[in-house]
Amino acid sequence: MEKIAIIGLSCLFPDATNPEQFWQNLAEEKDSISSVTAEEMGLDPGIFYDSLKGQPERIYSLKGGFVRDFKFNADDYNLPSNFLESLDDTFKWSLYAAKQAIEQSGYAGKSVLSKCGVILGTLSLPTKSSNQLLAPIYQQTIQSAIAELLQQDFRLPALPTVAKASPYNAMVSGFPAALIAKAFALSSTHFCIDAACSSAFYAIKLASHYLWSRKADLMLAGAISCSDPLFLRMLFSGIQGYPENDLSRPLDKSSRGLITSEGIGMVMLKRYNDAIRDGDKILATICGNGLSNDGKGKHLLSPNSKGQILAFERAYTEAKLSPKAIDYMECHATGTLLGDSTEFNSIETFFGQHQAAPLVGSTKANVGHLLVAAGMVSLTKTILSMSYGVIPPTINVSEPLGSDDSIISAKKIVRTTTTWPNNTTTKRAALSAFGFGGTNSHLILEQGNIVK
Repeated sequence: MEKIAIIGLSCLFPDATNPEQFWQNLAEEKDSISSVTAEEMGLDPGIFYDSLKGQPERIYSLKGGFVRDFKFNADDYNLPSNFLESLDDTFKWSLYAAKQAIEQSGYAGKSVLSKCGVILGTLSLPTKSSNQLLAPIYQQTIQSAIAELLQQDFRLPALPTVAKASPYNAMVSGFPAALIAKAFALSSTHFCIDAACSSAFYAIKLASHYLWSRKADLMLAGAISCSDPLFLRMLFSGIQGYPENDLSRPLDKSSRGLITSEGIGMVMLKRYNDAIRDGDKILATICGNGLSNDGKGKHLLSPNSKGQILAFERAYTEAKLSPKAIDYMECHATGTLLGDSTEFNSIETFFGQHQAAPLVGSTKANVGHLLVAAGMVSLTKTILSMSYGVIPPTINVSEPLGSDDSIISAKKIVRTTTTWPNNTTTKRAALSAFGFGGTNSHLILEQGNIVK
């Protein structure tokens, strides 16, 4: 398969409205995790909070990574301002990130955008605005059902009054991509997918197929996480994914869970040879993208090493590369002890048989786990790391995973700012994203000796 060039990059992450700001945060070893506010939750978080893990209808963690102080300018888009202002943040963030990626690619306003598609990973969960739109329906249904069970009149407390919601806010799982296409006059190739935490790399793989088949000449791909904070916390408290002591430290033995976060990232993709022909600025090149699915496992949060290794194998087969060529690997590393240990075992098994020992790290220690958009955080960090020739440290690691006699030992975890290893003309990195239910992905990037 022909390589795919990344010619545009955008992001909106906790404490970062663009890639440059995100890089500055990484360089400063900034921890962007904080407690959810009443404004973000829509009510006092203490109403549902119980520090004791496992209590029904209660949340036991208030920590997260949040997009705050985001300013959306509806006048920047070729759509009615009053319509855009009525939309959920899912749509506003999507437009913002798409605009940023298109502008960086150098194709803003160009006719070639009519041959550009967009594939966006979205989390199929309620958002704040979709909840407001559908809550009266839920209440009416529940109220009548309880009244029937009790054989008497039953009334739930009245819902708070909210401004008139746009009916489009019910379409948070599919409409964002269509809205992007409409706003920027893109092609009719636009849709959203949900492949759990691997969604970003699945979207990139699908976008690559559209380029390979020449059904598109440019493709926007990425993923967004913008779920209702209360619903998300109820979900992850219910499956006990949060650490009960709020100690989430990816790649650390003391870590006991993940921290959910929100944000979006997007890339503009183009066939590599076309990018060279047209003189595009190539940020990085995708030379392999291996996908696999484990199927049913022991538990939603219980990963399968076999499926992860299969994704590794497929990526290096596609890239026609040896794992020994990889300088650095950005791990999925959510902070759950079982997940991180399984991932390390997968790396040890696969890379060990090839006598490969790349440096490893994870940026989830900085911003938390963006769920479907997790791969975009890893991708943004890795592209910038290659461009600057520096790998920022994985923060908050005091008891590193890995033994001294293993190939991927504790010493391989980047814990201090590190010059890019094997400073040759071509840098290569690998990135993993592993999702619920075993949706696995492993992406291989390379970059020439590009001066910032």
